[in-house]
Amino acid sequence: METPAVFAPPAAAESAAATAPAQVKTERYAAIDMLRGVAMLAMALDHAAYFARTEFIAESFNSIRPTIESWPHMLTGFITNIASGIFFTLAGTSVAFFEKSRRKQGWSEGRITRFLLTRALILLALDQLINRLVYQMDFAFTVLTAIAFCLAVIAFARRLPLPATAAAGLGLLLVYPLIVAQFPYDPAQPPPDLIKALFLFGMDAPPFVEFPAMGWLGLVLLGYVWGRLLLAGKTAISPRLLLWVALAGFAAFFALRLLGGYGNLLPYQPDWPWFYFFIENKQPPSLTYLLFNLSVAAVILAAIKLVERPLVRSAPGWALTVLGQTSLFFFVAHLFLYAFVLAVLIPPTSLQGMGIVRGYLISGLGVLILIPVCAGYRRLRRRYSVLSYL
Repeated sequence: METPAVFAPPAAAESAAATAPAQVKTERYAAIDMLRGVAMLAMALDHAAYFARTEFIAESFNSIRPTIESWPHMLTGFITNIASGIFFTLAGTSVAFFEKSRRKQGWSEGRITRFLLTRALILLALDQLINRLVYQMDFAFTVLTAIAFCLAVIAFARRLPLPATAAAGLGLLLVYPLIVAQFPYDPAQPPPDLIKALFLFGMDAPPFVEFPAMGWLGLVLLGYVWGRLLLAGKTAISPRLLLWVALAGFAAFFALRLLGGYGNLLPYQPDWPWFYFFIENKQPPSLTYLLFNLSVAAVILAAIKLVERPLVRSAPGWALTVLGQTSLFFFVAHLFLYAFVLAVLIPPTSLQGMGIVRGYLISGLGVLILIPVCAGYRRLRRRYSVLSYL
């Protein structure tokens, strides 16, 4: 997802002037790129668990209470849970950055819309390819399909007045729990395929739906609104403001969890162990899940912003920026690398009984390999505009 370039360490510096939108200070958005990089690391760790034949569980699916394998597994799950909310929210933010930069290059609104729709079709095709080759699933809707759907919607929704887009995003997040409640999980009576694809999680039978499209669209719309406000100078990435936002989000989370009704797809029961209070339903995404993890993301962004100047010039900051600016390429590449290289080199028979160690090892090696690959892809993308679709 294209975002304004940021300064890299001197040893790896590249000229960003040619790709930065005119009169937009690129360092202003370095924290956003690095936040997306953090999300990519969390996502890689989550996916590595699949190939390590283990699970970093700290969430539920279809309102079924999960079994916690161990404290390290659960704590790792809390780390990986932040990825999806950040990924979808910043997908909308990136559209706001993209459209403004392309307008400054003379693109028409029609050309911007066509680009977004073409990108959506490419992501849809890539998702089906990944599902078939990596997961051996046909006709499945996973994360790239949901992103493609959201891009297709926002390609047109961006032309609405900004207050209308904000109202649509917020309204969808608030109404979504009520819609999902009308279709309680029952494998014996599956919902219509269209309802399932738009609103529900279902991996029992095709079409397999991991990421229901409407469950994440609200975040993309609000992320777009936030990006527009940033570019208009009507808000800022202020650590103080972000911490207040996080505090409000945590307060809303605790209130909904204590009430146990609306917004909870896995209500906490008093006779459960206390840590289940923080384990919410990820798919379909419950409001409590989104509130908690986006509040954590706000805290992380505040922390990044506090140390942004030294961090952006450091090797870790450069690596996070690279991953953040090539997130979709990284997403596709890491799955193929994990599935066809690292999972073979580090087979399930190795480190028997230590799946969590295999998960961290596969994730870490993959990231170390892909950081320079993504940096090279970023250079190529600046040279060949066709690569901007990924």
